[in-house]
Amino acid sequence: MNQLFQIKPVKIQTLAEHLNLSRQKLNLDIKTVSMLTQIKPSYIESLESGDWLQLPAEVYIKGFLKQLAELYRVREADLIDQFEKEHSFAQKSQTPDYSHASSSSGLKKIHINPKTLVIIVAAVLVLGVGTYISGQIRSVLAPPALEVTEPGSDINVSGTSIVITGRTEVGADVTINNQTVLVDKNGFFAENLVLSPGLNVIEVKTINKFGKESSIVRKVVAQVAEASTKLPADVNIVLEIGPESAWIYLEADGSMVHRGTMLPGSTKTVTAKKDILLTSANAGSTKIIYNGKDLGKLGRDGEVVRNVEFSVAEAK
Repeated sequence: MNQLFQIKPVKIQTLAEHLNLSRQKLNLDIKTVSMLTQIKPSYIESLESGDWLQLPAEVYIKGFLKQLAELYRVREADLIDQFEKEHSFAQKSQTPDYSHASSSSGLKKIHINPKTLVIIVAAVLVLGVGTYISGQIRSVLAPPALEVTEPGSDINVSGTSIVITGRTEVGADVTINNQTVLVDKNGFFAENLVLSPGLNVIEVKTINKFGKESSIVRKVVAQVAEASTKLPADVNIVLEIGPESAWIYLEADGSMVHRGTMLPGSTKTVTAKKDILLTSANAGSTKIIYNGKDLGKLGRDGEVVRNVEFSVAEAK
């Protein structure tokens, strides 16, 4: 008797496999994807291997997936949904099971009379109140905790960019060279920095709700190769940052090419066929050279200027 239905094996594609296949379809290597998205190569490798323990907090993972979705031209919602399903399953699978613990612990029974019970309860209450008050006093007087995980010490790098990651106490604000950075609900932060050639002094500072602050300084020496001075025929802008740092966002022909803090003395050249879109959180420290023409500072010190467009039509 012939079978009415034929059973075929179905392979369910994981998020890691999907990301790896999407990158290979565009014939991109990990280094190129990192340059286009400003995501560290090690993070891209961890995403493509499903190694969640090597990745930062969930809020940053979702940010990475959004950037990769734009680059790979896939649905962001599909990547986020698959991540949440797999990440939730991984967390459940790592939860220890105590259901089979032995109930016969062999502990001796302790008999407590009412008077002893009252004394114990009173002592616990006093200890609890004292601990709470002591903790509140320490939280008001003590500076907030701050840890810089990357870089772990003063380093030399080859190139113009570095990622600063770390953790502070929940609710505290973090700045890097006086530029505010995003801190997630667990106190984790990660920020892309564009360096100036030579020595860069990077100060990470955290301030809690009581006005107490802590800071950590890292010294990074950037060894930068000389860039070509030849300008393209289409749209070209050169950013020169100083005297203060500036948070910068750049799009070229509709694709994000940079998002992060640029340190004083750093420069960045961006080219496009049609247009470039620029946002600066410190216009007074953002100098623009547009197709070889010096336009000066973008605005006033501390001023936020959004979505300034430089196009082929304006160049003509």
